[in-house]
Amino acid sequence: MKLIVTVKAGDTKDIVLPVGRGTQSFKWLANAAAYRFIHDGVPRYGHHLSNHPREQHSLPMNTNLLPKDVYNTDCPFFHPEDVIKDHVTDGQSITVELYLELPLDDYGIPKLSHWAFIAFRHGESHDEKRERYAQEKRDEVENFQAERERQAKLRQIDIERPKLEKMRVILADQLIHNAVIERTVNEEWALIKDSGVLDNLVPNESQQEEIRSFLHKNYVELSDCYKFYSAVNSLGGTHTLEFIELNKFLSETSILGEEHSSAILKIFIDSHISAKSGKSKVKPSIHSEIHRHEFLLALIKLSIFKFITLPKKEIARLKRQGQHIPNSKRNVPTVPKALELVYEKHLAPVLANMPAGAKMRDAVASKEVLILFYDNLEGLNNCFKKFAQFKSKDGSISLPEFSAFAMSAGFSGGGERRVGLQKSSSFRNGRAAERKHSIMGDKTSKGVTPKDIRQIFSASQNDRPEEIEENNQEDVSHYEVMTFSEFVEAIARLGVMKFAQGSPNEGADEQHEEQLSYYECIKLAVEKACSIE
Repeated sequence: MKLIVTVKAGDTKDIVLPVGRGTQSFKWLANAAAYRFIHDGVPRYGHHLSNHPREQHSLPMNTNLLPKDVYNTDCPFFHPEDVIKDHVTDGQSITVELYLELPLDDYGIPKLSHWAFIAFRHGESHDEKRERYAQEKRDEVENFQAERERQAKLRQIDIERPKLEKMRVILADQLIHNAVIERTVNEEWALIKDSGVLDNLVPNESQQEEIRSFLHKNYVELSDCYKFYSAVNSLGGTHTLEFIELNKFLSETSILGEEHSSAILKIFIDSHISAKSGKSKVKPSIHSEIHRHEFLLALIKLSIFKFITLPKKEIARLKRQGQHIPNSKRNVPTVPKALELVYEKHLAPVLANMPAGAKMRDAVASKEVLILFYDNLEGLNNCFKKFAQFKSKDGSISLPEFSAFAMSAGFSGGGERRVGLQKSSSFRNGRAAERKHSIMGDKTSKGVTPKDIRQIFSASQNDRPEEIEENNQEDVSHYEVMTFSEFVEAIARLGVMKFAQGSPNEGADEQHEEQLSYYECIKLAVEKACSIE
């Protein structure tokens, strides 16, 4: 192992210093560099200070060239006792500063640098000062490295900024911000308010505002939940919720069971506020469908039924029977609190495992993923064009074409979950024969199912307010096709649904899987999409 040592002592000299395996200390290196500087590079009276071989391992007598500091461009301080190979590698450069003359204090005592004091003052009386100096230099190194990292990040930002700006323009409809959510919630809230139903359910205006705030806070999760469940039934569209899909939602989230089917049907029919207001000509029935703002209204009604109506009925029953009513049952929550309870107890556990919600949106909007999209933009664009509708003016993709893409890319149709990886433990575990939730991906299949594809197609539609045309017909054209920005988000969701389960580590227990990050899942999905010929 050899190092390029720049020795500074008035003059500057670069020397190549062999250090063997690098097991010596930096104090040894400084002394060796000082000796070479004197022996090889400083002639005095026509000859070098020393040519005697016995003096090659120590400084010549009567020289003041004591090592003062050791550092390089990557580290401002190397501790004298640290081992060389632990900090530098073969061929690296190091600077060694030497004293030409030792400075003295008022009492004639040498004033040593921190490095020299740590290296050469070993008496017990100096221990405390040596440790203080060492800590000061460690702090200096940490601050130096932190500043280098900050500067590196600034340089990286300058490189990444054009990429991020371009992708944020391309994916503008998908990268929803709080202002967009606020506007969308307000418009859908207005549809609910204008129906007059809410005033009957919740007369208190402050409670109504609490409900509106709750919807704004959790809108991304609730919207994705609605869109995923609206695509559960293959007979319906991917933008409206059928009664069978609402039942699936209530059953899988354990909000209400079959024993309350009559109440569920009534809530479903009563939530058709578009029909009641004349904005839709569809007659409410078990065969009709509700829209997103009507689903939000239904969720409010379900919360009231679950945590207010049913508890009150139980209290009334206990009173009739003359039984004691515990305090835990006497306190019936307000409507906003009932809505929060439904979310916390029943929706949040399911939403946490969805390839959707705020976590999914944050992943798509992250710098790493946006740069990944940018670096593969040409491949993604070519893939989109390959499956886009030839008759469409804007070159969008319909559900059948998106399904064809998923099949061609190996997301569905029995393709392996991940090339080179073993099957996940859910395949090996016979008790995992059925997946628990419709919105979590098919845990028993080697690829995503047609239902999964419909749900991804639906969930990737951007969250624009639902529109009603002047002739009272719904404008659903944007729900039936997928734009390029929606297609890119759908690829990300497919990746999370297919790859997030990961695989077992080599030599690890079968039941312990390697969990992939969202970025890793999305990267695998992008690679699949761009590999289509």
